Amino acid sequence: MIRRNPHRNTLTRSTGGAGALFSRSLSTRGFRVSHPIKLVVFDIAGTSVQDHGFVEHAFLSVSDRYGLGLDAGWIKSRMGVHKLAVMREALEAAGKTGSIEPEQLARAFEIAIDDAVDDGAAPAMDGFIELMDDLRRTSVKVAFTTGFSRKTAERVLHGAEIDYPVLVASDEVSAGRPSPEIVLEAMRRSGIEDPGQVAVVGDTPSDLGSGMNAQTALVIGIGHGTHELCDLEDHPHTHLAADCDALRMILAPRTGIPSNEHTHG
Repeated sequence: MIRRNPHRNTLTRSTGGAGALFSRSLSTRGFRVSHPIKLVVFDIAGTSVQDHGFVEHAFLSVSDRYGLGLDAGWIKSRMGVHKLAVMREALEAAGKTGSIEPEQLARAFEIAIDDAVDDGAAPAMDGFIELMDDLRRTSVKVAFTTGFSRKTAERVLHGAEIDYPVLVASDEVSAGRPSPEIVLEAMRRSGIEDPGQVAVVGDTPSDLGSGMNAQTALVIGIGHGTHELCDLEDHPHTHLAADCDALRMILAPRTGIPSNEHTHG
């Protein structure tokens, strides 16, 4: 079924099977259908690693401990954003700027994330490691970006048993998402200069924003994280995918990977 999104000039196709929802922008920003993808940049929590609430719980534990009064909606709207910047904003909203250092809150958040990883709350997404391995077999590079600090990001990836040849954390760039800087740094570290050879995959509006602002060829929202597809469809993107199976189908024509993880050359 093809349906037109009334909020922008986009066609959206719904398919069965894996429940994929694909959409391709019809804007004139230079989408190149035949250009091969040489780098896929993945977000971590909610994209590569399962997040059934462990990040939200970490925020709420900090909020309760320091009396910030954060609610789930406020937290969800800031998923994917540099965590120290979120803590500064939370202090300002609570009228506590100057009385508590944001670094103190960020450290409490990191401890809560560490505890969640120790409890096994953040395994790799179903099918993700197989997808990553197939990309590498076809010489497509893989990088990770995150709103976590590098220390926390490494802890989460290690806990999920995900190798990371390139990782760019929010505390390693001067501007966090939705700035393109974190994607551009991932490209630089991966040795890729042309954004037309890059796909960005994430589960939050800020993930999509960073990819769009970097003008990458593909900007794919995935609906198995903190945001569902209906949350993402009104934010600029090239495609939406319900899960790793649907993501694989989108990437296959541009990367040479099998469209089904059980089918190899």
